[in-house]
Amino acid sequence: MSHMRVNLHRLRVEHRYGAASVELALVLTFVLVPILLGIWEVGRMVEVQQNLYNAVREGGRQASTGQKTIAQVQQTVVNYLSQCGITIAPTDVTLVNLTNASRYDPTVGSQSQNAQQLDHFQISVSVPFDNVRWIVLSKITTITTLTATADWYSMNNQPLTVSTTIPGMPQ
Repeated sequence: MSHMRVNLHRLRVEHRYGAASVELALVLTFVLVPILLGIWEVGRMVEVQQNLYNAVREGGRQASTGQKTIAQVQQTVVNYLSQCGITIAPTDVTLVNLTNASRYDPTVGSQSQNAQQLDHFQISVSVPFDNVRWIVLSKITTITTLTATADWYSMNNQPLTVSTTIPGMPQ
């Protein structure tokens, strides 16, 4: 009789291990997997946002020299993002002169649309989040567009004239 009780008790314990396995499978499926997918998606969003900021800063740095046209600045941003695995069109990159909108071209020159020294420019890029997300679970986040903006000032130099005469010396 006691031998039968021991076997019955052992059977109940083994049965409990099976129930714990089923409970673990349910918890993993319905709780932990969505949390991990959410962390993964938020991580992707942060990565793409950082790449966008880096791209517009690089575009602003290139434009601030006064040697790149609008199309070249836009292409710089597109190329930077392309190296990060993000595909955009040059039309997704905007460049605005906040000092004077009529001087929209960041290149140095005498034309009326060219930038002058210390013109305040703003470059921005927008990407639909659906184009860069890894998973299709739209319930994790409601963000639809990722945008990055950078401000910079034109470093166009003013012409400098140097006098060849020494002051105070007779000619």
